[in-house]
This record gives sequence, C-alpha cells and structure tokens, in this order.
Amino acid sequence: MDARTLAGRLEEPSGFAAIMKGMFKNGKANKSHAVYSTAQHKGIYDNHELRFVTHESTGYAIMAFSTTGPLDLRVRETLAAQAERFPLGTVRYECVAYSSLLPWGWHPRSYDPGEHSIQAIGDPFPGVIVYVAVTSAKGSDRPLVVHANSGGNDYIYPVPGDRLR
Repeated sequence: MDARTLAGRLEEPSGFAAIMKGMFKNGKANKSHAVYSTAQHKGIYDNHELRFVTHESTGYAIMAFSTTGPLDLRVRETLAAQAERFPLGTVRYECVAYSSLLPWGWHPRSYDPGEHSIQAIGDPFPGVIVYVAVTSAKGSDRPLVVHANSGGNDYIYPVPGDRLR
C-alpha cells in the first residue's frame, strides 16, 4: 500500500485499526483517528532509516522523515553520520515503542525535551523529524510514517511494513 492509499484509509478509525496490533488496537485506533482527523497539518511520509542497532532480542532504529517534501540525500547522509555517534545506551534510552499515533518528543522516562539528543540532530533542517523506535531484532521495516500536527504538537506513528500489504 502506498502513502496515498493509506491516507485515504485513515479518514476512518478502522484505517488505523488495520495498521495497529494488540489487544487494545481499537481504542488506540480511535484515539489516533481523533488526533489525525482534527490536525491542522497531517500526512503520510517516506521514512528513512539512519541507523539500526540491536541489543539482545530487540532492535532500535533511528529514523527520519521530512514534512516538507522528499528528504534530501545529503541531509539523510548528514543525519546518518550524526546518528552513528550515539552510544547504544543513549539509543536505547531515547527509544519509544510507537504502538499508536503518539506525541513526538514525549518520552516515558523524562519530561525534559532537552534530554533527547538524538531527535535534536534534525533541528537544523526545517520540517525534518528524527526519532528512535523500538523494532524487532530482524530490522526496522517502517517504510511510512503517519504524522499529524495538532495544537502545535507533532504526533507520529511509524507504520510496520507488514501492515501495508
């Protein structure tokens, strides 16, 4: 499924339920749809893996996307080089398990956005959002990301590739 098709499906809560898993997926889908449908700006964007690391049986992907158009190759290369400098502990600390459309920059262990150094590497590039997601140890496989800006806050949900088939 491509970004345009997915965007059409997300006009209904059932579209979110189809790309989410878990026992509470309908509740998460309804909440995600409520944020997405009332957002001032929203879209589905190509996701780019900057770095992938594993620890034991868990994968961690540093990802980036642009809300202003395709992510320029030079910007991607710059971000990827910067992503390589972070130790595994920092990557693990700053990761979020995105199971629904969640606030970007929020972290379950901290309320201070200044403690999130990885996402800050995107700051010099307008419209670029960098984040760390928990994935399987087999790879990141998050080709698209749902983005919504509502009330001045960014919300994201990296969509697993197996849910786009």
